[in-house]
Amino acid sequence: MRVVMGPVLSLRRAGRDRWRVSALIVTARTDDPDVLLVRRCGSHAQDAMEVPAKELWVHGGEAVYRYEMAVSRDPKRATRVEYGFPGTKKPWTFHVPAAGQKPRMAFVSCNGFSSAAEIKKVKDKNRLWKRVAALHCGSPYHLLIMGGDQVYADQIWEECSAVKRWVETPFDTRRRRRFTREMAAQAGRFYFNLYRDRWRQPEVAHMLSSAPTVMMWDDHDIFDGWGSYSPEIQTCDVYRGLFRAARDHFAVFQQQVDPRTGEDHPSRLAGGGGFTLGVELGDYAVLALDARSERSQRQVLGRDSWDAIWSWTDDLPAADEGGPRHLLLVSGVPVLHADFGSLERLMGWIPGDQALEDDVRDHWQSPGHRKERLRLIHRLLDLMERKRIRATIISGDVHVGCLGVIESERSGARGERSSVINQLTSSGIVHPPPPKLLGYLLERLSDETEPIDRGIAGCILPFPTKRRKFVLERNFLSLEPDDRDDRLWANWYVEGEEGEPATKVIGPVQGRR
Repeated sequence: MRVVMGPVLSLRRAGRDRWRVSALIVTARTDDPDVLLVRRCGSHAQDAMEVPAKELWVHGGEAVYRYEMAVSRDPKRATRVEYGFPGTKKPWTFHVPAAGQKPRMAFVSCNGFSSAAEIKKVKDKNRLWKRVAALHCGSPYHLLIMGGDQVYADQIWEECSAVKRWVETPFDTRRRRRFTREMAAQAGRFYFNLYRDRWRQPEVAHMLSSAPTVMMWDDHDIFDGWGSYSPEIQTCDVYRGLFRAARDHFAVFQQQVDPRTGEDHPSRLAGGGGFTLGVELGDYAVLALDARSERSQRQVLGRDSWDAIWSWTDDLPAADEGGPRHLLLVSGVPVLHADFGSLERLMGWIPGDQALEDDVRDHWQSPGHRKERLRLIHRLLDLMERKRIRATIISGDVHVGCLGVIESERSGARGERSSVINQLTSSGIVHPPPPKLLGYLLERLSDETEPIDRGIAGCILPFPTKRRKFVLERNFLSLEPDDRDDRLWANWYVEGEEGEPATKVIGPVQGRR
């Protein structure tokens, strides 16, 4: 059996005793796909186990298969797992942390280009993927969090002829047109080929096969600006048809589930209308918000989705009762950023602003989302106080790296430190940064502290080790727990800076040592 693309690893669940990991491959369709041979290495080595394939999707003569693996956690040391097919010359490997060990994680976003012009701006498109792999080789990552724009689907308007003809019709005619079978066939082929071809690039494929992933989509996984268009265009039949095609392929490739049967990811939060994931990792918990499935100009997530999110966080045991000590909330678009209102007023004269307009207006501070953002911040602060847990927001999307902080003086006894939510923004691992002029404006527009609510303020801080607020080069984030004093080292690795990374140290929650 010849593998066309993959394997791509996905973390399904992470229990105290075992991790459940799946591997996805694309290959020629067959009635009898090979079994996967999985072997645990080290002091508790075992003979290879045979894992059967489950078909998730078929396109033409190719099929997508998933293989489920359950790996017991060693009490004392991380476990190396080898896996491959009969006849595989060199098996693939990944590592599962020891029982009680904090996982070492990496975060990436913006794995592609929004236009052909952007490709010309970089000499080596996958240079940072090579650097992730080098760090992984020295000290393996247990988890790779991918926070959005895992692929860029913006060429759908050019590559699908039926869609291109539709775009070229007058607006009033366009919004009344139906999503035709021809459009559906072309869109299905486009998204399938997009994932297959982008993810089989050697540098990307290496990491996807050697670290289990948690993935959540953003707009470019659908097409640029999805969710922020006017209601009359976003709800038209062609846009909804393209969204369905993008959603099905996101479900298959990023969530590794079968959309034909309505299958859910094992860590999906039940009750919402999207794909939000909640994964407990011992001392850490990852909450990846699906901020695209239900997005409109008036909301980011629907009420049922928020209810499912807060029900999940409410059910987490308190930190002093064995629950997670640190919540990592993954939001594709930063919750805290520079003054976008001022940026919007400047859009008319920034050179090249057309490519940035959707990103600038597609943010939590837009008028239709401000109340939702405020509720999110209040709920996180309340969760931190009730559960004695640290909360950190991890974001991408904006093609720069930066460090934000939301600070509240509204709770706690007199003399205690205030509650602090850090926000770590990292992007892109492939997409080039915005123009230098925008970087200059970001620096100027982030000088003021934002008064979020009475006693709650947010600001963008300089990196402690760099003395600047924004990384205007491609970057990715390495999250490295320090078991000795319960701290998390957040390291931004930046293209062209081969020395020490930009670093933020996040300490234990107040009152804990």
